[in-house]
Amino acid sequence: MSSSAAAAFAAPSGRVAAITGANKGVGFFIALHLATSGLFSSVLLGCRDSSRGQQAVADIQVQGKGKIAPTIEIKYLPLTVGDAASHDQFRKTVEEQYGKLDCLVNNAGFAFKGADPTPFAQQCKPTVDINFRGTVDLTETLLPLLRNGTDARIVNVASMSGHLSQLRSAGLRNQFTSQTLTMDRLREMVDEFETDVLAGKHSKKGWGNSNYGLSKMALIAATKVMAREEAINGIKVNCCCPGYCDTDMTSHKGPRPPKEGALNAVLPATMENCPSGEFFSNMKVSEW
Repeated sequence: MSSSAAAAFAAPSGRVAAITGANKGVGFFIALHLATSGLFSSVLLGCRDSSRGQQAVADIQVQGKGKIAPTIEIKYLPLTVGDAASHDQFRKTVEEQYGKLDCLVNNAGFAFKGADPTPFAQQCKPTVDINFRGTVDLTETLLPLLRNGTDARIVNVASMSGHLSQLRSAGLRNQFTSQTLTMDRLREMVDEFETDVLAGKHSKKGWGNSNYGLSKMALIAATKVMAREEAINGIKVNCCCPGYCDTDMTSHKGPRPPKEGALNAVLPATMENCPSGEFFSNMKVSEW
């Protein structure tokens, strides 16, 4: 985006962006990019750990020196995705201090390491609780503030692991991609997956064999449901895959620098004439 285009886009004053899981990795660089974009007056870093959150704020100020206007506020706020009380407190704080939210980037996520000895069935609930249930609950909690925003955006950081081809059942694929899918039905389907995993029947029922993949596929489906539901309110809702990045989550095995991967979330958060209900990968709209 050119500086003149950015200035025109940023004309409405006081725009506020919030990024979850922003203290390190891809989330940190999403926050850095948004802080240097000139499109937001306040950039809020939602993090579980106070010391890491405060350190991320300091690091952004150092790395963005000369690129972040002195009037731009960069602030840490406590947030634990998956904790309803934390979601409510985060909303309350944002509402009291700003009265609205213009951009929400749901970056926080969870994955068990490949060598983790936790049985597959016991990995299911923690994974879907954060990556799908917690993320959706936080978003719904913040929707009233986003509806007050200017050119409001929601970006869900998903993954290529959420591809539809993981489902063995064509019937399940059709349900996840249905234009009439509701959030209630989507929650029921994720519950059914968890039940089938616990019973050891998920493969026979046509599900895939990845808790993480299912959680991210459900998040992509939720993105499309929200995009349809919030179109009337002018909120653009998209998701993205940052790619296989060099982060703690990948045990630093990914070849893509997280600063580069973060751009896949920054694009739908900042671009002009933004679409809605799309999946971004490699800096363009991609097939799910």
